[in-house]
Parts: sequence; C-alpha cells; structure tokens
Amino acid sequence: MIDTRWRSRFEPMFNFLARILVRFKIKPNTITIVAFAIGLFSAIFIGFNKPMIALVLLWISGLLDVLDGSVARLTGKSSAVGAYVDLIFDRLVEAFVILGFTILDPTNYLAYILFYISVIFNFTTFIVAGALFKNVGPKSIHYDTGIAERTETFIVFSLMLIFKNHVSPILMVFNAIIFLTGTIRFCKVIKYSKV
Repeated sequence: MIDTRWRSRFEPMFNFLARILVRFKIKPNTITIVAFAIGLFSAIFIGFNKPMIALVLLWISGLLDVLDGSVARLTGKSSAVGAYVDLIFDRLVEAFVILGFTILDPTNYLAYILFYISVIFNFTTFIVAGALFKNVGPKSIHYDTGIAERTETFIVFSLMLIFKNHVSPILMVFNAIIFLTGTIRFCKVIKYSKV
C-alpha cells in the first residue's frame, strides 16, 4: 500500500539516483543482482545476530530494488523477463531473511512457517492477477496492488530486528495482513473470471 500510494512522492529522488547509475552505464539487471546479493548478506547478518548491519543492508537492498526498475524505464530497457527475475529475487530475499531469523531464534518457528504459507498464497494470487489482467501501468507486467507490499515487508523486518523480544507477535500480525491481501486479490480474480 505504501509503494502504491506514496511512491510518486519519492519518484524524483529515485529518478535522480537512477540517472547517476545510468551515467555510470550500470545496467538494470546488474542492479537487480546486486540488490539480491546485498539482501542475502542482510539475512546472513541476521543469523549471526548483527541486527544493525543487517538493517542497513536490508534497506540498501530495498533501495536498489526500486532503482533497477527506474533505470530500466529511463533507458528503455524495461522487460517482462526483468520484472520476472526481480519478483523472484524479491521473494528469495524475503525467504532468506526469515531463514536468518529462524537461525537466530528458532522458537518463533510457527510465525516463520505461517509467513511462508501466507507469502506463497499472496504471491500466487499476484502472479495469476498479473497473467489475467491487462497491464495499463508503467511497470513491465500488470502490478496488482495490495495492503502488504515490499515496503511494508521491510518495515516489519526492521521492527523484528529492533524489537527482538517481540518477533513472533510482530510477524503474526503481518502474516494476517499478507493473507488478507492475498484473499482480497483471490476474490478479485474469481470475480474477473466470471465476467
């Protein structure tokens, strides 16, 4: 929801940073790969109980995840394949971050498992909506918005890093929000298929 509603406010800053990357001839796919690698390092630092390093790396990864699309649009190199790789890498970073938390404190295993279940459900509805609905936006594929998007996920991960004694309740609330997002999209897809 934050990505959809507030992105336009930050777009000038993203475009400014993207133009710097374009000037250095850094390709969108390179940015995607670097964002993915930094996200994995964030997960590793979570597992080694280095929350501040993990937090900084997590947000750098998130910023680069935004900039790869901005660079692609500025250079006319947007593609469905690039969007596909970006989406898959995003989910992998999220999965590895939760793995890092699992290594750090396995006692919250139920919240971690429910996170995976809710993300699988939500992402499946997202991909199906992307396949069924015509793309009319600036992205390479149809992007069906929801309550829980990438920024919300990073905020929740940040809260989990800062409030380590409350990881389970924080994540359980977010799991419910992710599942609600998927349910709303699921109903939308069913309604669309009946038209």
